[in-house]
Amino acid sequence: MKRKYENKAQQGSVLIVVLVMLVVITLIGTWAIRGSITSLNIATNTQAQALLMQNSDSVFFTLENKTSDPLNFAKMRIGDGMLAYVLRPENKGKELVFCMRGDSTDNFEGSRLASVIYWQGATIKNSDLGKNGYCQINRANDFISGRKAVMTQVTVRASGNDRDWEHMYEGDDKESSKSTGIQKVSITATSILPNLSTSSNADVNTCLSNYTSFIDQVIENTTVTDCLTNKNIPYSTQEMEYTLRSVKNS
Repeated sequence: MKRKYENKAQQGSVLIVVLVMLVVITLIGTWAIRGSITSLNIATNTQAQALLMQNSDSVFFTLENKTSDPLNFAKMRIGDGMLAYVLRPENKGKELVFCMRGDSTDNFEGSRLASVIYWQGATIKNSDLGKNGYCQINRANDFISGRKAVMTQVTVRASGNDRDWEHMYEGDDKESSKSTGIQKVSITATSILPNLSTSSNADVNTCLSNYTSFIDQVIENTTVTDCLTNKNIPYSTQEMEYTLRSVKNS
């Protein structure tokens, strides 16, 4: 009887050991799954940021190629060209807004394809040229490609020139210089991945059409990127300042 009792005790201890091993295996499996999910999220975030930056970079690459042609550059500075609009004195403080549409042959064709946005006191004004220029998530052709993944919006505005002598030619003095000075523009490209966000279409559209890309020093407003951040919408924003110089023969 004693020996039989010992056998039963040994069988019970085996069961406990098996249960402990199952718990350990379960914990190891859970940690492995969590680690895999974390690695996947990191990889997805890295890929998303690379995709966003590539699309923003392509804006400046396209624009610089376009302006390298003297004829195209001249067209952009006259009539309804995008540079002509923002450089007019009456449009100071206004941003011209373009949506980079994948099916468009030339997204920088002119201000007729754009909208304009600016602050009037503490009130945003965004409909002077209509609202077709803003990217809208409910419009399929507002995405860069047919995959409907990335959307890129571009703003153009005149920049101030706080360097009084920058426009001078070598050998000139300020009084005798015949230079008309320099003109600068700031161009901001904002790319977003709306499908990786839980925000509604209305929230995304509001961020893109109700805020400027710059901070007005008087009202210290919320910007497009501030809005995107608050709504947890993945984005990449890049800004470049370009100096426009007239070419003169000596």
